[in-house]
Amino acid sequence: MKTLTLLFFTLLQTPSFAQWYQTKIETVDSYRQLNGEVEAVNKATVSAQTAGRVEKLYYDVDDFVAKGSVIVEFTNTEQKAALNQALSNAKAAKIAFEQAVTDFERVQDIFAKKLVAKSQLDQALSNKNALEARYKAAQAAVVSAKKQLEYTIIRAPYDGIVTKRFVELGEVVNPGTPIMEGLSLNKLRVVTYIPEKIINQAKANPQAQVIINGKQFNPKDITVFPYADRLSRTFKTRVDLETGDTSLFPGMTVKVALKVGEKKAILIPHNAVIHRSELTMVYVKNSENKELRHIKLGSSYGDKIEVISGLSENEEILLNPLAQKTGS
Repeated sequence: MKTLTLLFFTLLQTPSFAQWYQTKIETVDSYRQLNGEVEAVNKATVSAQTAGRVEKLYYDVDDFVAKGSVIVEFTNTEQKAALNQALSNAKAAKIAFEQAVTDFERVQDIFAKKLVAKSQLDQALSNKNALEARYKAAQAAVVSAKKQLEYTIIRAPYDGIVTKRFVELGEVVNPGTPIMEGLSLNKLRVVTYIPEKIINQAKANPQAQVIINGKQFNPKDITVFPYADRLSRTFKTRVDLETGDTSLFPGMTVKVALKVGEKKAILIPHNAVIHRSELTMVYVKNSENKELRHIKLGSSYGDKIEVISGLSENEEILLNPLAQKTGS
């Protein structure tokens, strides 16, 4: 019994065996990295659509605004007066039109009995049509007046952040006067420019990755503009991002990795790499020992990363070097 207990205790104290990974050459996608800038898909300046004086400002620069929220109100005395006048005119036009319809129907009945001349029937019809047109015009004036009253209240077209405010409280505005500028963080995209020497490879099978601070984002869609800039000889390209990511913001500079073909490369697992300050190293098996070797890394491919220099094919490197008590 004492022997079994001692054996069990010895097994618990024995260092775990090292796990080694043999390098090999693999075929991987070849990417070209370009500079890009994040921008908002929805970015707009709201402007006044009627004349008035700024009466209330509900938001300012850097404020978050929910879709449909009132951001500015103008004085509306003139608009209310115009609406009341339009409603009165429409009411009067309706009464006159209804009376003209009654008169026409009465003359039509009398004409059927051959008691009035055809000219009287034509006159009644003409009068009815004229008053109908006047009534429709009055109704249209009511719609227009209601719109002008609605325009005294400006609402946010989408969820977003106010980036600029162009007016002050009490300022008089006219139709077309800029009021506020804002953008939405819900839909973002990256704009980059592809050199003409790789445009054919990039368009043949458009694939890209957006990279910032070592983190990768897969785009939802890629749009390459079908013409080049005359000065830079580059093609503007938009890379639409998936919605909902909160680590990207408009104005950020990122890297855009575009697929331009395939290549042969040595890939190693991420968990074999040791980072010490600015140095990147791995443990390489040498006979019965191991040696620490500096390497240079390239692009990431899932749970593996490309080795540009420092390793050759069929070498053995240590996995999880900081977590293991290694042996041969």
